[in-house]
Amino acid sequence: RMALKQFVLVCIGTALISVIPWIMKRCKELRRFAWLYGMVGVFLLLLVFLTADTTYGAKLFLGMGVFTFQPSEFVKLVYVFFIAAMFEKSTSLWQVAKVSVMAAIHVLLLVVLYAASRKNIYLFGGLICASAASYIAWRMFDHVQVRVTAWLNPWQVIDTKGYQITQSLFAIGSGGFLGVGLYKGSPGQIPVVEQDFIFSAIAEELGGISAICVILICLGCLLLFLNISLQSESMFYRYLAYGLAVMYGIQVFLTIGGAIKLIPSTGVTLPLVSSGGSSAISTLCMFAVIQGLYISDEAKKGW
Repeated sequence: RMALKQFVLVCIGTALISVIPWIMKRCKELRRFAWLYGMVGVFLLLLVFLTADTTYGAKLFLGMGVFTFQPSEFVKLVYVFFIAAMFEKSTSLWQVAKVSVMAAIHVLLLVVLYAASRKNIYLFGGLICASAASYIAWRMFDHVQVRVTAWLNPWQVIDTKGYQITQSLFAIGSGGFLGVGLYKGSPGQIPVVEQDFIFSAIAEELGGISAICVILICLGCLLLFLNISLQSESMFYRYLAYGLAVMYGIQVFLTIGGAIKLIPSTGVTLPLVSSGGSSAISTLCMFAVIQGLYISDEAKKGW
């Protein structure tokens, strides 16, 4: 049932986003709507904050009949457009301040800004602020403390806070190189395996070799994004492709890193692999934008 629902959503999403490359090729005014992108992102976040239900200690989903909608998946996309449009105009200190107020301490902002300006002070200053924000979040939010505790020593709390990550490690270890076989594993022992820990399920049933292949596919997509960024002569399109590459790469790192206990679990989905309609459609939108940049003449010759 879950697979069928995901298949239907992906088909619908593919049909809907097929128009995006056409828009990217023909619309030459996308860089002029920077503040609109920013305000749309803020509106979606406020909507979640005010109306969403709390799930696993965080407000993520909005109910839409029988479906749920995760606005944060699309906020990431519009923020990339916002940051690219702002930095295409200028990377002055005042421009950076305006972007920072809107985007807060979003790690994507740090990397795109570094690529745009090549000023190390922005990168290291932003990392320091991000570290401080992470510490504050750890002190303020109980669910963040739970995940950090489970990451530091899950074996001491294996029956409670560390159950999810320990089961993930057991699954990866039992799979070996070749896996135990499709439908022969026990991925259901891992809570929320279809979203947060899908990588562990793949490693258990299909083996470490297949898990490595998934990583290589994701790496290939990341390199493709970066290559399109480098080929774009328009600075707006260059920053846009670079920002999408960073967003995609970080999402893959957070998902796989959380599953193998490299970093605390963040609840981030693995693009086009994990279950979740919002994640799948937003990722399809990301690839559609990249395809639009690739076929766009404006991206190649600049403005």
